[in-house]
Amino acid sequence: MNNVPMNIRANPNQQKFSYCPSCGKKDLNPASDKSFVCKSCGFCFYINCAAAAMALILDDQGRLLVTVRKKDPSKGALDLPGGFAEPGEGIFQSLIREVKEELNLDITQLSFLCSFPNTYVYKSVTYPITDMAFFCTVKNFDSITAKDDVADFKFVFLEDVNTDAFAFSSTKNVIEYFKEIKKGL
Repeated sequence: MNNVPMNIRANPNQQKFSYCPSCGKKDLNPASDKSFVCKSCGFCFYINCAAAAMALILDDQGRLLVTVRKKDPSKGALDLPGGFAEPGEGIFQSLIREVKEELNLDITQLSFLCSFPNTYVYKSVTYPITDMAFFCTVKNFDSITAKDDVADFKFVFLEDVNTDAFAFSSTKNVIEYFKEIKKGL
């Protein structure tokens, strides 16, 4: 038996972490789906949700700006501009920074749209993510350039967006939610 209580979901990282970062012994065991406890020293290690933001940006023809991922996970799949908040950064600031880094665009307005949970597997570690989506406007598209972890970008009419081409379930959910809202307008 793996010593995981029966009332919790399996920890997706239980095979990845076994050595305690505090005492160094190989006694780190899953305590929940997001935490580990060392049997030797009692140290508790958590993998909490990371915050990430994505931008829904429309051009003057009503087409959605989508990006192509340059790196894994899901290299070559579609995505929305955005990324992880850095320590000490608010979610608005992180989205403004990410859109500037990825596409050289300046967000002029943003409003919260919705949020969905996600998991992000990077180098065999599974991270829980809280993805927040914002409807954004930008100054203009004159300086748009694929940079940082974006290989390319394109504009797509909402009715032509194939959510199966997107890398993450949360992004698919955001786009479907956005489509439903646009239908109601």
